[in-house]
Amino acid sequence: MRMAFLFFAFLLYFGAIAQKKETYYDFFWQPCAAENARYYSIVQKTDSGWLQSDYFISSGKLQMQALYEDEACKIKNGNCVYFHYNGVPSIVGRFVHGKQDGTCVSYFSNGMMSDSALFREGKVVDKRFRWHRNGYIADSITRVNDSTEVQVGWFDNGALAYAGYLVLGKQDGKWKYYHHNGELSSVEIYKKGSRNSAEYFDEKGQQLSDTSSVNREAGFKGGQKAWIKYLEKNLYWPANLQFTTAAAVTVGVDFLIDEDGKLVDVQVSLAFHPEFDRIALNVIKKSPAWLPAISHNRKIKTYMRQPVTFQQPD
Repeated sequence: MRMAFLFFAFLLYFGAIAQKKETYYDFFWQPCAAENARYYSIVQKTDSGWLQSDYFISSGKLQMQALYEDEACKIKNGNCVYFHYNGVPSIVGRFVHGKQDGTCVSYFSNGMMSDSALFREGKVVDKRFRWHRNGYIADSITRVNDSTEVQVGWFDNGALAYAGYLVLGKQDGKWKYYHHNGELSSVEIYKKGSRNSAEYFDEKGQQLSDTSSVNREAGFKGGQKAWIKYLEKNLYWPANLQFTTAAAVTVGVDFLIDEDGKLVDVQVSLAFHPEFDRIALNVIKKSPAWLPAISHNRKIKTYMRQPVTFQQPD
């Protein structure tokens, strides 16, 4: 009788273990050994579905928690919340059979709201608002009917940035973009998301004949190779630290490139160790100016997330 009881207890224990899956991930969310992990994930079977909980290894805080309807955790079905490294919620929402449903809200790492919308079956209902990190409204989308929406955007000082129509979620008709001083930067005609024509103007209202530089991504002067060279030249391994399990360490750093190419709002998005974090922050903060992004013929701020990798000397 006792043997039967022990065997039954073993089956219960084995069944509980089988319903729980643990996985370690590196900086880039690739499965790895525990000693090289930056994230730790637990998936457990519950009465409501499969609950996945992801954690930051260095702090032990939640990075994400969501309920899924499948064991592979591909189809969200329930509440879902993501967190910034400092513990502030990043995204809070709900899914029904893989589609967003109900109110979904996003936040910057400083706690300011960045996005808010009401969803039904994965589609925005009525209105959607976005904000800049400083609290100024950045963008609004208002539904006119089942197919048409009006989208309006503003710079982070409250000045009008653009306005136009969306048809079935794609730009359609006349869109107007503005310089920071209020002058038109471009007038563009779209059809089903494709731009058919465009006119560009300088900050004094004069039409441009040369339109070769009306759009570009932000970039380090000299290009990507020069940026990598700058990082490698200025990064160093802390002299008082040595690891036997890791030949390289990566710290995540977020920053904005403003309209003048300066790096601002520099902060650690994924910490590792205070010494490495401090060095990474200092190197990014001391970076030479970048070439700012240009969009629709006006300079704009650009958000960047940079992995900063340290190589342990032999």
